[in-house]
Amino acid sequence: MNKTSSVSDIRNPVFLLASKELSTLFNSPATYVVFVVFLLISGWLFVTPLFQADVSSLNSFLQPLPLLFTFLIPALTMRSFAEEFREGTIEYLATLPIRDYEVVLAKYLAAMGLLAVLMLFTLVFPLILLSVGRPDIGEMVGGYVAVFGLGSLFGSIGLWASSLTRNQVVAFIVAFFVCFLFFMLGRVADFLPGVFANFVRGLSVEAHFEALSRGVLDSRDLIYWASGTIFFLSANLMVLHSRRWR
Repeated sequence: MNKTSSVSDIRNPVFLLASKELSTLFNSPATYVVFVVFLLISGWLFVTPLFQADVSSLNSFLQPLPLLFTFLIPALTMRSFAEEFREGTIEYLATLPIRDYEVVLAKYLAAMGLLAVLMLFTLVFPLILLSVGRPDIGEMVGGYVAVFGLGSLFGSIGLWASSLTRNQVVAFIVAFFVCFLFFMLGRVADFLPGVFANFVRGLSVEAHFEALSRGVLDSRDLIYWASGTIFFLSANLMVLHSRRWR
């Protein structure tokens, strides 16, 4: 086997399908609307305390992200499978020599690629902090690790919700509800007794997000994001299997 065919095998079919999905997402006007709205809101959240309180920190940008992502990620992922089912193109994918898990993985990589592009625009925030003060580098790195952990979990939830229906609006509502539930668990835990409260708080995205955003890289937080992502991607795969057998 020559080098060219080897590279082709590595790229096919997951990365080729992911690049096609990413291209489709960037051809959608809705993607740019979501990008602009998010960047305007996050920019305002970052700039306001920077000039009013002279605070050299990303906290004002990072702290609202768990709530903002409950809207943002479902909006970016709602079309992933729903549009395929509505237009019937999922049946075309079924005829190709590609496995269901490869389709799910490709959609997931495309969603994470889209998130990476979005977060690339926000790198101007730490650059501003570095130019005007001496921010904690570890805290900034931990903050972005937390962002991608949160995006990974919510992205997998969005893909799973999109695989349940042909309607993008329904997919958005289901994904938003589940993401918001994970967001609210920490607040619900405050009203629960003892050990049960700790268990529920451990399932909350905020507890793990805040720990990482302080620059504390704990393996328990990384396992939380990874296991949650794998769970919902597996649920997504099960939905595809069930639809294929119908």
